[in-house]
Amino acid sequence: MMSRNTPTESECKLFNGLLLVDKPSGISSHDVVARLRRILGTRSVGHSGTLDPMASGLMACLINEGTKLSQYILEGDKGYRVRMQFGVRTDTLDTTGEVLETKPVGKLEKEMLLHEAFKLSGEMEVEVPIYSAIKIQGKKLYEYAREEKEVVIPKKVMNFWDIEFLGMGEDWAEFNLRCSKGSYIRTWVDLLGQAMGPGAAMSALRRTYSAPYVLEQAQTLELIEDCVKKGTFGPAFVSMEVSLPQIKRIRVKGQDQVLLGNGQISHDLRAQLISLFKPDEDQYIQILAQDSGKLLALIGLESGRGFVLKRVFKY
Repeated sequence: MMSRNTPTESECKLFNGLLLVDKPSGISSHDVVARLRRILGTRSVGHSGTLDPMASGLMACLINEGTKLSQYILEGDKGYRVRMQFGVRTDTLDTTGEVLETKPVGKLEKEMLLHEAFKLSGEMEVEVPIYSAIKIQGKKLYEYAREEKEVVIPKKVMNFWDIEFLGMGEDWAEFNLRCSKGSYIRTWVDLLGQAMGPGAAMSALRRTYSAPYVLEQAQTLELIEDCVKKGTFGPAFVSMEVSLPQIKRIRVKGQDQVLLGNGQISHDLRAQLISLFKPDEDQYIQILAQDSGKLLALIGLESGRGFVLKRVFKY
């Protein structure tokens, strides 16, 4: 007999929060969202950063009220394991693209490879890939590329760190690294290929980290579907109240909670905010219900306005 604390299939489908998906290569991020919509029976599904079809790994997907967390999850750093193929450059900067140039690889020297890779650590302003979703005058860059129309490719500050060498062969190498939001691993690979001489294209990519979550917490779509059918929450289900562990929290009850539901911050809550909020450290404070533990709101500090409700969550 199912215990009273065990969620039913319908309760799993009413889940609010994040789902940490281990995306397989060969399908798009949109395909993952569509599959989750079917599994959970809801249209309210988003994600915290696109993975190209060739890429696999961690996708933090946003479910129901969790979609309101999008901007707070999107801002986080990312981590990847990347493999590159030397001796080739393509229009997409990965091996799925049209080959623009091939060169003999010769003998790859590990010492030189590591020297050049570690030089590509830190902030740098570089052109974004032409095959990217950045918009110029309302149109995505890859649309200009496909239509073979001229466009000025914008530059962007990208940041890479924690570069870790994993292995190499006659014409390939593999690394772990972390990067800031909006940095392109394909660009890092292209820069390393140019520095080495023969050029390089990304041949495999696996996201291992999407702050503050790691790949080991994720589950495949098949396992997630199995969890829902069995009415169990697997480790990939991250409920609202624990989805933003990096943000400080305050618990409220009674009149403070009632006023919050009406879009107001009580005098007592405001006093707690003044005590806890550190402008140099904090952007937001989480407000949770004392009794249920549910995430009720996110509050931020605005110049000239003081503390304001940024998000209110309804269940």
